[in-house]
Amino acid sequence: MNPVEPAGGPLDGRTILRFAHAYTSGGGVERLLDDLDGILLARSAATVVRLYIGQPGVDVPREISVGRGRLCLVPLFLRDGGARSLASDHEAAPGLKQRLRNAILYQPMIWRTMGRRYTLRRKLPPRSGEVKGAGECLVQLAQQRHLDLCVLHFFGGADAEEVLLQAHRYGIPVALQNHFANDRFDNLSIRKHALLADGVAGVSGIDVPAYVSSRFVNLSDGIDLACFDRGQASPVDAPADTAVILMPARIVRPKGQMDLVNAAAELQRRGLNFQIAFAGRVDSAPFEKELRDRAAELGVTDRVRFLGQLPAANLRDWLAASAAVAFPTYHHEGLSRILIESQAMGVPVVAYNTGGNREAFVDGQTGFLVRTGDVDRLADCLAKLLVDPALRKRMAEAGPGFARQRYGLEAVAQRHEEFYLKLIARGPVARAR
Repeated sequence: MNPVEPAGGPLDGRTILRFAHAYTSGGGVERLLDDLDGILLARSAATVVRLYIGQPGVDVPREISVGRGRLCLVPLFLRDGGARSLASDHEAAPGLKQRLRNAILYQPMIWRTMGRRYTLRRKLPPRSGEVKGAGECLVQLAQQRHLDLCVLHFFGGADAEEVLLQAHRYGIPVALQNHFANDRFDNLSIRKHALLADGVAGVSGIDVPAYVSSRFVNLSDGIDLACFDRGQASPVDAPADTAVILMPARIVRPKGQMDLVNAAAELQRRGLNFQIAFAGRVDSAPFEKELRDRAAELGVTDRVRFLGQLPAANLRDWLAASAAVAFPTYHHEGLSRILIESQAMGVPVVAYNTGGNREAFVDGQTGFLVRTGDVDRLADCLAKLLVDPALRKRMAEAGPGFARQRYGLEAVAQRHEEFYLKLIARGPVARAR
Protein backbone atom coordinates (compact mmCIF):
# COMPACT_ATOMS: atom_id res chain seq x y z
CA MET A 1 0.00 0.00 0.00
CA ASN A 2 1.34 3.42 -0.90
CA PRO A 3 1.89 5.80 2.04
CA VAL A 4 -0.76 8.49 2.40
CA GLU A 5 0.56 11.83 1.22
CA PRO A 6 -0.05 14.71 3.65
CA ALA A 7 -2.80 17.04 2.63
CA GLY A 8 -1.70 20.35 1.16
CA GLY A 9 -1.34 23.18 3.65
CA PRO A 10 -2.75 26.70 3.21
CA LEU A 11 0.72 28.26 2.96
CA ASP A 12 2.37 25.57 0.82
CA GLY A 13 5.13 27.09 -1.30
CA ARG A 14 4.89 30.50 0.39
CA THR A 15 7.76 32.38 1.99
CA ILE A 16 7.01 34.68 4.92
CA LEU A 17 9.61 37.17 6.17
CA ARG A 18 9.45 38.26 9.82
CA PHE A 19 11.24 41.31 11.20
CA ALA A 20 11.29 41.22 14.99
CA HIS A 21 13.23 42.92 17.77
CA ALA A 22 13.49 39.54 19.43
CA TYR A 23 16.24 37.15 20.43
CA THR A 24 16.51 33.40 19.92
CA SER A 25 15.30 32.67 23.44
CA GLY A 26 13.32 34.36 26.15
CA GLY A 27 9.68 34.99 26.93
CA GLY A 28 7.00 37.09 25.29
CA VAL A 29 7.56 37.62 21.58
CA GLU A 30 10.32 35.01 21.38
CA ARG A 31 8.08 32.22 22.60
CA LEU A 32 5.16 33.48 20.56
CA LEU A 33 7.19 33.37 17.33
CA ASP A 34 8.55 29.91 18.11
CA ASP A 35 5.06 28.56 18.76
CA LEU A 36 3.54 30.35 15.77
CA ASP A 37 6.18 29.27 13.27
CA GLY A 38 6.12 25.75 14.68
CA ILE A 39 2.40 25.30 14.06
CA LEU A 40 2.36 27.09 10.69
CA LEU A 41 5.21 24.97 9.36
CA ALA A 42 3.63 21.82 10.76
CA ARG A 43 0.55 22.61 8.67
CA SER A 44 2.26 23.79 5.46
CA ALA A 45 5.36 23.16 3.37
CA ALA A 46 6.32 26.81 3.63
CA THR A 47 9.40 28.84 4.51
CA VAL A 48 9.66 31.40 7.29
CA VAL A 49 12.63 33.77 7.27
CA ARG A 50 13.02 35.37 10.68
CA LEU A 51 15.24 38.42 11.18
CA TYR A 52 16.25 38.52 14.84
CA ILE A 53 18.72 40.28 17.14
CA GLY A 54 21.94 38.31 17.25
CA GLN A 55 25.18 38.46 19.16
CA PRO A 56 28.14 39.70 17.07
CA GLY A 57 30.78 37.06 16.51
CA VAL A 58 28.43 34.31 17.67
CA ASP A 59 25.27 34.21 15.57
CA VAL A 60 25.31 33.38 11.86
CA PRO A 61 22.47 32.70 9.39
CA ARG A 62 21.17 29.16 9.58
CA GLU A 63 18.31 27.13 8.19
CA ILE A 64 16.53 24.27 9.93
CA SER A 65 13.69 21.90 9.12
CA VAL A 66 10.52 22.49 11.12
CA GLY A 67 7.50 20.30 10.48
CA ARG A 68 6.88 20.21 6.74
CA GLY A 69 8.72 23.47 6.12
CA ARG A 70 11.91 25.43 6.69
CA LEU A 71 12.83 28.09 9.24
CA CYS A 72 15.64 30.45 8.23
CA LEU A 73 17.15 32.43 11.10
CA VAL A 74 19.02 35.56 10.00
CA PRO A 75 20.74 37.63 12.72
CA LEU A 76 20.89 41.41 12.68
CA PHE A 77 22.99 43.33 15.17
CA LEU A 78 22.24 46.34 17.32
CA ARG A 79 23.45 49.69 16.06
CA ASP A 80 26.48 51.33 17.68
CA GLY A 81 27.05 48.41 20.01
CA GLY A 82 23.77 49.09 21.82
CA ALA A 83 23.12 46.90 24.82
CA ARG A 84 19.33 46.66 24.60
CA SER A 85 16.68 46.58 21.94
CA LEU A 86 14.57 49.64 21.25
CA ALA A 87 11.58 47.33 21.73
CA SER A 88 11.81 47.99 25.47
CA ASP A 89 10.58 51.54 24.80
CA HIS A 90 7.24 50.01 23.81
CA GLU A 91 6.71 48.71 27.33
CA ALA A 92 5.95 52.10 28.84
CA ALA A 93 2.65 53.93 28.63
CA PRO A 94 2.66 57.08 26.47
CA GLY A 95 4.20 60.02 28.32
CA LEU A 96 2.58 63.39 28.99
CA LYS A 97 4.34 65.07 26.06
CA GLN A 98 3.16 62.39 23.68
CA ARG A 99 -0.42 62.52 24.97
CA LEU A 100 -0.56 66.31 24.60
CA ARG A 101 0.84 66.13 21.09
CA ASN A 102 -1.66 63.45 20.16
CA ALA A 103 -4.55 65.47 21.57
CA ILE A 104 -3.66 68.32 19.22
CA LEU A 105 -2.32 66.62 16.12
CA TYR A 106 -5.01 63.95 16.01
CA GLN A 107 -7.95 66.34 16.15
CA PRO A 108 -10.02 65.34 13.06
CA MET A 109 -9.73 68.70 11.28
CA ILE A 110 -6.02 69.13 12.06
CA TRP A 111 -5.34 65.53 11.07
CA ARG A 112 -7.09 65.91 7.71
CA THR A 113 -5.48 69.23 6.83
CA MET A 114 -1.91 68.73 8.02
CA GLY A 115 -1.44 65.97 10.57
CA ARG A 116 -1.50 63.04 8.18
CA ARG A 117 0.83 64.78 5.71
CA TYR A 118 3.26 65.69 8.50
CA THR A 119 3.26 62.14 9.85
CA LEU A 120 3.98 60.55 6.48
CA ARG A 121 6.76 63.00 5.59
CA ARG A 122 8.42 62.87 9.00
CA LYS A 123 11.81 61.17 8.72
CA LEU A 124 12.66 58.77 11.51
CA PRO A 125 16.23 59.16 12.77
CA PRO A 126 18.24 56.01 13.52
CA ARG A 127 18.54 55.43 17.25
CA SER A 128 20.65 53.32 19.54
CA GLY A 129 18.78 50.11 20.24
CA GLU A 130 17.79 49.63 16.61
CA VAL A 131 19.47 47.11 14.33
CA LYS A 132 21.77 48.08 11.49
CA GLY A 133 21.47 47.00 7.88
CA ALA A 134 17.84 45.86 8.08
CA GLY A 135 16.89 47.31 4.70
CA GLU A 136 20.00 45.95 3.01
CA CYS A 137 19.25 42.53 4.45
CA LEU A 138 15.76 42.55 2.98
CA VAL A 139 17.14 43.55 -0.44
CA GLN A 140 19.56 40.62 -0.38
CA LEU A 141 16.84 38.20 0.63
CA ALA A 142 14.43 39.54 -2.01
CA GLN A 143 17.09 38.98 -4.66
CA GLN A 144 17.81 35.46 -3.45
CA ARG A 145 14.26 34.17 -3.06
CA HIS A 146 10.64 35.09 -3.72
CA LEU A 147 9.15 36.67 -0.60
CA ASP A 148 5.35 36.54 -0.51
CA LEU A 149 4.77 38.65 2.60
CA CYS A 150 6.73 40.72 5.10
CA VAL A 151 5.42 40.78 8.67
CA LEU A 152 6.80 43.45 11.01
CA HIS A 153 6.55 42.33 14.64
CA PHE A 154 8.39 45.50 15.63
CA PHE A 155 7.73 48.85 13.99
CA GLY A 156 8.01 52.56 14.64
CA GLY A 157 11.81 52.65 14.29
CA ALA A 158 14.05 53.69 11.43
CA ASP A 159 15.18 50.07 10.99
CA ALA A 160 11.59 48.87 10.58
CA GLU A 161 10.97 51.68 8.09
CA GLU A 162 13.91 50.50 5.99
CA VAL A 163 12.35 47.04 5.82
CA LEU A 164 8.88 48.38 5.06
CA LEU A 165 10.00 50.68 2.22
CA GLN A 166 12.31 48.12 0.64
CA ALA A 167 9.59 45.48 0.79
CA HIS A 168 7.24 47.75 -1.14
CA ARG A 169 10.01 48.54 -3.60
CA TYR A 170 10.13 44.82 -4.40
CA GLY A 171 6.36 44.47 -4.54
CA ILE A 172 6.06 42.60 -1.25
CA PRO A 173 2.94 43.34 0.85
CA VAL A 174 3.68 44.36 4.44
CA ALA A 175 1.70 43.55 7.58
CA LEU A 176 2.17 44.95 11.08
CA GLN A 177 1.48 42.72 14.06
CA ASN A 178 1.33 44.52 17.38
CA HIS A 179 2.20 42.51 20.48
CA PHE A 180 1.60 45.35 22.93
CA ALA A 181 -1.47 47.31 23.98
CA ASN A 182 -3.23 48.92 21.04
CA ASP A 183 -2.74 52.47 22.27
CA ARG A 184 0.77 52.04 20.84
CA PHE A 185 -0.82 52.74 17.45
CA ASP A 186 -1.14 56.37 18.55
CA ASN A 187 2.63 56.71 18.73
CA LEU A 188 3.48 59.09 15.87
CA SER A 189 6.12 56.84 14.28
CA ILE A 190 3.96 53.75 14.63
CA ARG A 191 1.01 55.64 13.16
CA LYS A 192 3.16 56.40 10.12
CA HIS A 193 3.96 52.75 9.60
CA ALA A 194 0.34 51.72 10.15
CA LEU A 195 -0.66 54.15 7.39
CA LEU A 196 1.96 52.70 5.04
CA ALA A 197 1.29 49.04 5.78
CA ASP A 198 -1.03 46.80 3.77
CA GLY A 199 -2.43 45.06 6.82
CA VAL A 200 -2.59 45.75 10.55
CA ALA A 201 -3.14 43.20 13.31
CA GLY A 202 -2.83 42.80 17.07
CA VAL A 203 -3.37 40.28 19.82
CA SER A 204 -6.24 42.11 21.49
CA GLY A 205 -9.30 44.02 20.32
CA ILE A 206 -9.10 46.56 23.17
CA ASP A 207 -8.48 50.27 22.52
CA VAL A 208 -7.95 50.08 18.75
CA PRO A 209 -7.64 53.69 17.46
CA ALA A 210 -10.34 54.81 15.05
CA TYR A 211 -7.94 55.57 12.19
CA VAL A 212 -6.92 51.92 11.90
CA SER A 213 -10.03 50.12 13.19
CA SER A 214 -11.59 49.46 9.77
CA ARG A 215 -8.67 47.27 8.69
CA PHE A 216 -7.49 45.97 12.05
CA VAL A 217 -7.51 42.18 12.54
CA ASN A 218 -7.42 40.66 16.01
CA LEU A 219 -5.21 37.59 15.62
CA SER A 220 -5.26 37.02 19.38
CA ASP A 221 -2.63 34.62 20.69
CA GLY A 222 -2.24 30.99 21.54
CA ILE A 223 -0.21 28.48 23.48
CA ASP A 224 0.97 24.94 23.02
CA LEU A 225 -1.73 23.12 24.94
CA ALA A 226 0.16 19.84 24.57
CA CYS A 227 3.03 21.36 26.55
CA PHE A 228 0.92 23.05 29.20
CA ASP A 229 -0.71 19.88 30.40
CA ARG A 230 -0.76 19.28 34.14
CA GLY A 231 -0.42 15.54 33.56
CA GLN A 232 3.09 16.04 32.16
CA ALA A 233 4.37 18.11 35.09
CA SER A 234 7.24 16.94 37.25
CA PRO A 235 7.82 17.83 40.93
CA VAL A 236 9.75 21.01 41.73
CA ASP A 237 11.88 22.13 44.64
CA ALA A 238 9.11 23.81 46.62
CA PRO A 239 7.91 23.19 50.21
CA ALA A 240 4.99 20.76 50.12
CA ASP A 241 3.07 22.59 52.84
CA THR A 242 3.55 26.11 51.42
CA ALA A 243 1.32 27.80 48.83
CA VAL A 244 3.38 29.02 45.88
CA ILE A 245 2.42 32.31 44.23
CA LEU A 246 4.19 32.30 40.89
CA MET A 247 4.99 35.39 38.82
CA PRO A 248 6.58 34.49 35.47
CA ALA A 249 7.93 37.71 33.91
CA ARG A 250 11.20 39.37 33.03
CA ILE A 251 12.72 41.13 36.01
CA VAL A 252 12.23 44.73 34.95
CA ARG A 253 10.31 47.54 36.66
CA PRO A 254 7.27 47.79 34.30
CA LYS A 255 6.37 44.16 34.98
CA GLY A 256 5.32 45.06 38.52
CA GLN A 257 7.24 42.64 40.74
CA MET A 258 7.61 45.39 43.35
CA ASP A 259 3.86 45.45 43.90
CA LEU A 260 3.88 41.73 44.61
CA VAL A 261 6.70 42.14 47.15
CA ASN A 262 4.66 44.85 48.86
CA ALA A 263 1.57 42.61 48.82
CA ALA A 264 3.65 39.86 50.43
CA ALA A 265 3.99 41.96 53.56
CA GLU A 266 0.20 42.08 53.91
CA LEU A 267 -0.18 38.35 53.28
CA GLN A 268 2.42 37.68 55.97
CA ARG A 269 0.64 40.06 58.37
CA ARG A 270 -2.49 37.92 57.92
CA GLY A 271 -0.56 34.83 58.98
CA LEU A 272 -0.73 33.06 55.61
CA ASN A 273 1.79 30.39 54.66
CA PHE A 274 3.10 31.19 51.17
CA GLN A 275 6.16 31.68 49.00
CA ILE A 276 6.47 34.03 46.02
CA ALA A 277 8.49 32.66 43.11
CA PHE A 278 9.71 35.09 40.45
CA ALA A 279 10.49 33.28 37.20
CA GLY A 280 12.07 35.27 34.41
CA ARG A 281 15.19 36.66 32.82
CA VAL A 282 16.85 39.48 34.75
CA ASP A 283 16.73 42.44 32.37
CA SER A 284 17.54 44.95 35.11
CA ALA A 285 20.07 43.92 37.75
CA PRO A 286 19.56 47.18 39.69
CA PHE A 287 15.82 46.50 39.87
CA GLU A 288 16.43 42.96 41.07
CA LYS A 289 18.54 44.41 43.88
CA GLU A 290 15.73 46.85 44.72
CA LEU A 291 13.33 43.90 45.01
CA ARG A 292 15.66 42.03 47.34
CA ASP A 293 16.29 45.14 49.43
CA ARG A 294 12.56 45.85 49.70
CA ALA A 295 11.84 42.27 50.71
CA ALA A 296 14.46 42.57 53.46
CA GLU A 297 13.01 45.91 54.61
CA LEU A 298 9.52 44.38 54.87
CA GLY A 299 10.79 41.24 56.59
CA VAL A 300 9.66 38.88 53.80
CA THR A 301 13.04 37.80 52.43
CA ASP A 302 12.33 34.17 53.22
CA ARG A 303 9.01 34.50 51.34
CA VAL A 304 10.59 35.58 48.05
CA ARG A 305 12.50 33.38 45.64
CA PHE A 306 14.12 34.07 42.25
CA LEU A 307 14.06 31.12 39.82
CA GLY A 308 15.65 32.76 36.79
CA GLN A 309 14.48 32.15 33.24
CA LEU A 310 12.66 28.84 32.88
CA PRO A 311 12.23 26.75 29.72
CA ALA A 312 8.61 25.98 28.89
CA ALA A 313 8.75 22.52 30.45
CA ASN A 314 10.13 23.85 33.75
CA LEU A 315 7.61 26.69 33.74
CA ARG A 316 4.89 24.06 33.36
CA ASP A 317 6.27 22.22 36.39
CA TRP A 318 6.21 25.35 38.54
CA LEU A 319 2.70 26.22 37.37
CA ALA A 320 1.51 22.79 38.44
CA ALA A 321 3.02 23.41 41.89
CA SER A 322 1.43 26.85 42.28
CA ALA A 323 -1.73 27.89 44.08
CA ALA A 324 -2.02 31.09 42.04
CA VAL A 325 -0.27 33.18 39.42
CA ALA A 326 0.11 36.90 40.09
CA PHE A 327 0.64 39.33 37.24
CA PRO A 328 0.53 42.92 38.54
CA THR A 329 2.06 44.36 35.39
CA TYR A 330 2.28 48.00 34.33
CA HIS A 331 3.82 46.94 31.03
CA HIS A 332 1.45 47.73 28.15
CA GLU A 333 0.64 44.08 27.55
CA GLY A 334 -1.07 43.03 24.37
CA LEU A 335 -2.40 39.67 25.53
CA SER A 336 -0.37 38.08 28.30
CA ARG A 337 0.46 34.52 27.36
CA ILE A 338 1.28 33.57 30.93
CA LEU A 339 -2.35 34.18 31.91
CA ILE A 340 -3.47 31.74 29.22
CA GLU A 341 -0.82 29.18 30.17
CA SER A 342 -1.81 29.40 33.82
CA GLN A 343 -5.46 28.71 33.06
CA ALA A 344 -4.53 25.80 30.80
CA MET A 345 -2.68 24.34 33.79
CA GLY A 346 -5.65 24.91 36.08
CA VAL A 347 -4.05 27.73 38.07
CA PRO A 348 -6.18 30.80 39.02
CA VAL A 349 -4.72 34.16 38.05
CA VAL A 350 -4.72 37.60 39.66
CA ALA A 351 -3.77 40.32 37.19
CA TYR A 352 -3.88 44.07 36.76
CA ASN A 353 -6.31 45.50 34.24
CA THR A 354 -3.48 46.63 31.96
CA GLY A 355 -3.45 46.48 28.17
CA GLY A 356 -5.34 43.45 26.87
CA ASN A 357 -5.23 41.45 30.10
CA ARG A 358 -8.97 41.52 30.59
CA GLU A 359 -9.41 39.52 27.36
CA ALA A 360 -7.04 36.81 28.59
CA PHE A 361 -9.26 35.37 31.35
CA VAL A 362 -12.73 35.57 32.86
CA ASP A 363 -12.86 37.85 35.90
CA GLY A 364 -14.51 36.08 38.81
CA GLN A 365 -14.47 32.68 37.06
CA THR A 366 -10.88 31.83 36.23
CA GLY A 367 -9.20 34.60 38.20
CA PHE A 368 -9.45 38.16 39.50
CA LEU A 369 -8.94 41.38 37.54
CA VAL A 370 -7.50 44.17 39.70
CA ARG A 371 -7.29 47.89 39.03
CA THR A 372 -3.73 48.66 38.00
CA GLY A 373 -1.66 49.78 40.96
CA ASP A 374 -4.14 48.64 43.65
CA VAL A 375 -1.76 46.68 45.85
CA ASP A 376 -4.32 46.27 48.65
CA ARG A 377 -6.79 44.62 46.26
CA LEU A 378 -3.99 42.49 44.84
CA ALA A 379 -3.23 41.19 48.32
CA ASP A 380 -6.96 40.66 49.07
CA CYS A 381 -7.49 38.54 45.94
CA LEU A 382 -4.43 36.43 46.58
CA ALA A 383 -5.51 35.94 50.18
CA LYS A 384 -8.96 34.77 49.04
CA LEU A 385 -7.38 32.09 46.88
CA LEU A 386 -5.03 30.96 49.63
CA VAL A 387 -7.66 30.65 52.37
CA ASP A 388 -10.53 29.24 50.28
CA PRO A 389 -9.62 25.87 48.70
CA ALA A 390 -13.13 25.52 47.24
CA LEU A 391 -12.85 28.84 45.38
CA ARG A 392 -9.38 27.94 44.16
CA LYS A 393 -10.63 24.56 42.94
CA ARG A 394 -13.63 26.09 41.17
CA MET A 395 -11.46 28.59 39.29
CA ALA A 396 -8.85 25.93 38.54
CA GLU A 397 -11.46 23.68 36.95
CA ALA A 398 -12.85 26.48 34.76
CA GLY A 399 -9.48 27.56 33.38
CA PRO A 400 -8.47 24.72 31.02
CA GLY A 401 -11.74 24.77 29.09
CA PHE A 402 -11.52 28.52 28.53
CA ALA A 403 -7.89 28.30 27.40
CA ARG A 404 -8.58 25.39 25.08
CA GLN A 405 -11.58 27.01 23.42
CA ARG A 406 -10.01 30.40 22.80
CA TYR A 407 -6.28 29.95 22.58
CA GLY A 408 -5.29 26.63 21.01
CA LEU A 409 -2.46 26.90 18.45
CA GLU A 410 -4.54 25.39 15.64
CA ALA A 411 -7.06 28.22 15.92
CA VAL A 412 -4.27 30.79 16.05
CA ALA A 413 -2.62 29.28 12.98
CA GLN A 414 -5.85 29.44 11.02
CA ARG A 415 -6.32 33.13 11.86
CA HIS A 416 -2.77 33.92 10.73
CA GLU A 417 -3.12 31.90 7.54
CA GLU A 418 -6.31 33.70 6.57
CA PHE A 419 -4.75 37.09 7.32
CA TYR A 420 -1.58 36.28 5.36
CA LEU A 421 -3.34 34.83 2.32
CA LYS A 422 -5.70 37.78 2.05
CA LEU A 423 -2.76 40.19 1.95
CA ILE A 424 -0.79 38.03 -0.47
CA ALA A 425 -3.75 37.77 -2.85
CA ARG A 426 -4.33 41.50 -2.77
CA GLY A 427 -0.67 42.50 -3.04
CA PRO A 428 0.76 45.87 -1.98
CA VAL A 429 -1.85 48.62 -1.77
CA ALA A 430 -0.90 52.17 -2.78
CA ARG A 431 -2.37 53.40 0.47
CA ALA A 432 -0.20 56.35 1.44
CA ARG A 433 2.77 56.13 -0.83
